[in-house]
Amino acid sequence: MESFDKQTENYIKELKKTAIYKTYKDSLAALKKDEEMWEKVREYRKKREELQKNSSSEELYEKADWFEKDYAFVYENKQAREFLEAEVALCRLIQDICFSITKSLDFE
Repeated sequence: MESFDKQTENYIKELKKTAIYKTYKDSLAALKKDEEMWEKVREYRKKREELQKNSSSEELYEKADWFEKDYAFVYENKQAREFLEAEVALCRLIQDICFSITKSLDFE
């Protein structure tokens, strides 16, 4: 198991060298310079997660429109938009890695 842990550490180090991760970290640092907008983005992310967790598929589509309108100002901010886009890209990368591992292990 120790070998596996070491390989995981090495993989994480390599992942942190990717352009996707660097873009995420850079956009996060830029956004955090504006403390007020950073707090609004954190609120947006929290409420979006709550909406996704606590809504049925039908409700989600109905509520998504007003939610996006209420938080349109977040995407109008360049730093906030770039951070959220970078966050999605990093999440997709992590998701793809998990799917690859799961597929390779014939995990059902």
